[in-house]
Amino acid sequence: MTPLLLALVVALALVVAYMNGFHDASNAISTTITTRALKASSALWAAAILNTLGALLGMALLVMTVPWAVRLLGLGPIVEQLAASPDTLGAALLVLMLGTFLWDLLTWWMGLPASTWHAFFGTSFGVSLVIGTSAAWDRLGLMLAVSVVGPVISATVAYLLMQLILRLARSELLGPGHIRFAQTFSASTVAAGHGLNDARLPLAVVVIALGSAGADLSGTTTTVLMSTVAVAVGAGTLMGGHRIIRTLGRRLTDLTAAQGLAAESSAALTMSLGVFGLESPVSTSQALASSVVGAGVARGRRTVRWSVAREILLIWLVTPLACAVVGAALLGVALELPGL
Repeated sequence: MTPLLLALVVALALVVAYMNGFHDASNAISTTITTRALKASSALWAAAILNTLGALLGMALLVMTVPWAVRLLGLGPIVEQLAASPDTLGAALLVLMLGTFLWDLLTWWMGLPASTWHAFFGTSFGVSLVIGTSAAWDRLGLMLAVSVVGPVISATVAYLLMQLILRLARSELLGPGHIRFAQTFSASTVAAGHGLNDARLPLAVVVIALGSAGADLSGTTTTVLMSTVAVAVGAGTLMGGHRIIRTLGRRLTDLTAAQGLAAESSAALTMSLGVFGLESPVSTSQALASSVVGAGVARGRRTVRWSVAREILLIWLVTPLACAVVGAALLGVALELPGL
């Protein structure tokens, strides 16, 4: 892989890390901002710090090797197919990052919470088709299963938690102040969990690129990589994706503090189950949006705007397919360039 191509892959991976913080971290704080449990500026700073710390914690628990990165991203067939052509592998990694970034940008502009992980896996499927190899169905299959079951679990748990909170509130065992304090804690958990879960994606791409270029992945290099990716995610969070915040907090339902507490607690539980229990990436967007719906239904079906819920569900279904087309098209163009 040429130095220029390596630099482009690393730079775009950091852009994706920034965009991920900007796009997805709004999920973590949308409820606290909407219910005014925290001021917008305070919520953004708290989320940015916790995202960064979560990312550093998650990466500190890892042994960053190329096999780890390949397995996490499900890129085994692609890396094996292109092992003898590092420049083409670099182009494929560049396309993976570009496709993921473009989809995050589009869904942010639309104000819809979509999954960065699903965008990446969809793009990787398109790339695998162009280079003539199979997809890593073991990883994609697990991701698909989590994508189907995860939202159902999130919505169900949020519904049950909301029922419990309402009962405690009616019995005066839980006051508004208690709910707001607990909501701040639950939002903090989601923010840290997002950093732990999502920072691994751009980091793994950089690890594969550096490994392909023969770089040393031990010692100082590892520390610099971890710190840079974590800071990029945190910096993106600080900007705040307000379009998605409005969707989750106002368009989908008129969120209350109790709903926010139930939704965030459920999302944190689902993310923990996926990351630590199944060792699979979990979509923060799906976990929280589903939880908001579940908590809303507990107050009454009419509190949820089902037309907005259908928009969100549609973008979830379209994401892998659309990104596969984007990935195939981008790599097709890239392979026509001289030297590839």
